[in-house]
Amino acid sequence: MARALTQQQKIFRNVDFILLNINALLIILGYGLAVYTDTASVPMVKLIKTAFLAVSLIALLKNLQFKSNPFPSPTIIYLLVFAFWVTLMAFFVEDVVFSIMRAMTFIFPLFYTYLVLSNLANKYDVYSLLKAFARSFNLIYSLPIIVFLLSGAGFSQANIYGQTGNSGHFFISNQYGWACAMFLITGMDVWLNTQPKKIYKYYLLGTSVVGLFLVMASGNRASWVAICLAIIIFTLRLKNIRSDFKLLIALIPIVGIIWFYQLPESSLQARLSDTETQIDKGEARFNTAKYAFGVFNEDKIKWITGAGMFNYEGTIGSDGLGDYHNSYLEVLFGGGIGLFIMFINFMIFRPFYYYIKYYSKTFLLITPVAIIPVFESNLTGGQFLFYPWFVFILLFNIPPEYDKKRWELIQSKKEKQQKLLVKPKFI
Repeated sequence: MARALTQQQKIFRNVDFILLNINALLIILGYGLAVYTDTASVPMVKLIKTAFLAVSLIALLKNLQFKSNPFPSPTIIYLLVFAFWVTLMAFFVEDVVFSIMRAMTFIFPLFYTYLVLSNLANKYDVYSLLKAFARSFNLIYSLPIIVFLLSGAGFSQANIYGQTGNSGHFFISNQYGWACAMFLITGMDVWLNTQPKKIYKYYLLGTSVVGLFLVMASGNRASWVAICLAIIIFTLRLKNIRSDFKLLIALIPIVGIIWFYQLPESSLQARLSDTETQIDKGEARFNTAKYAFGVFNEDKIKWITGAGMFNYEGTIGSDGLGDYHNSYLEVLFGGGIGLFIMFINFMIFRPFYYYIKYYSKTFLLITPVAIIPVFESNLTGGQFLFYPWFVFILLFNIPPEYDKKRWELIQSKKEKQQKLLVKPKFI
């Protein structure tokens, strides 16, 4: 007799779950190919990603079932208003076609993610989904680490910040940093929550050694902050591990950081020096945001309407960055303060409240998706952390007690339907 599938096995065999993860994997592969081919592969990869997203959306809509709304009711309202306003404001910028195209690369993947999670959450509980996505994203974001090993780069360079594919790497330094932060933090969640098999544990341990070195060598400060915050939550909040083990495990990255700092020309020393210089002369992201704030204060109607999503005409100075390099500022300056408040409500306030109150006792995985978007824009569907960011944050919008009551209601309806289907026996 065949053994019944576990909840995790059922999720991993779910078509919607598989397709969403393939979409996420295509993004990572696209980044690697873009570096390797010096961006020559970008048009073809973009076409492949768009086509696959379209196929995934068609497959999803074909089997979409809404037994009940798995998300608290304001979530879908926020998303609909958000999509409407982003699309509307795209028509009032100088380059309308570009703005609309960029808006669509945000809206379609966002709603696709929301619908996939709605479908999955009507079949599986939130905790099981968080565990499953922690494992799948852990595997996906281990790819840059494996590629780093296969490239023969080794451990000879303690600072790869600013280096490109032409310097012997398949990915660039920031991408290594983001991937390592995702891998290391989700890896701990996988280890503690999913009872991985022995071979997966060996894989996690071996790849984590490389990942810890690589994240420090990458010089990516956003990833460092995410890992430091994860260590704090791990030490103070996590309940699914013994206290003495906590201290021992928390010391490993701390000792690693101290050792790495002592290496000649390490990225830690270089980036700390850069930070001191930026404090004195001004950091590029801060200067770009400061200029945009000045533009909005001169034309105060922009605080209401925004300048148009992904429209930087007139809001970024000639000596500024190409964009705001901040996902939240993209929404504030692109859509105005009303859209910004709505966005941070379902992307920061509600998920962080539920995370701190409930999920922080079990999971660490909020830290990379909370910190890295502050330093980089992850709003369009082709961005490095788009799918983990929206998957985890949207799931954290569902409080456990709401999920439990909803499942009890679904179970009650099933029992009533089964009783109605039972035919009475006549003697």
